[in-house]
Amino acid sequence: MLRVYGGLGVYLGEAVKKVPFMLFLVVVLTVVQSVHAPAAEERTLTGEFQWEEAGRSGDLRSVFTPTGEGTWDVVFYFKFRGESHIYAGTAVGSLSQGALRGKVFNESRKRTFTFEGTVSAGVFEGSHAEIHGNSASETGTLSLS
Repeated sequence: MLRVYGGLGVYLGEAVKKVPFMLFLVVVLTVVQSVHAPAAEERTLTGEFQWEEAGRSGDLRSVFTPTGEGTWDVVFYFKFRGESHIYAGTAVGSLSQGALRGKVFNESRKRTFTFEGTVSAGVFEGSHAEIHGNSASETGTLSLS
């Protein structure tokens, strides 16, 4: 019986020696996880759109919410012919430098629009088009910063 206790005592002694190491390991892993690069933050860009086909233009506000590396949920807020509209969809690319493109749907999801262009020094200049079946009709331009 003493041997069992002695064996158990040796076993417990080894386990107790490992506790500080395990705590150290947990602390290191926690610190490493909290030091990783910060996630991209939601960005609001404002500007204007030109609807060449209808001869209209207006103010445009967009909110880009990151969903991954270079991918975004996007919402456009604007007025057209006196009515407020909210078009929502997704975008791929950079908001600081390079290509940016996306697809959005109107409120009823019956109309689909694409946008694409280039961001240079934080300013997006691009075009938008309406999708009809398998083709796209250019509808105008947009500028955001």
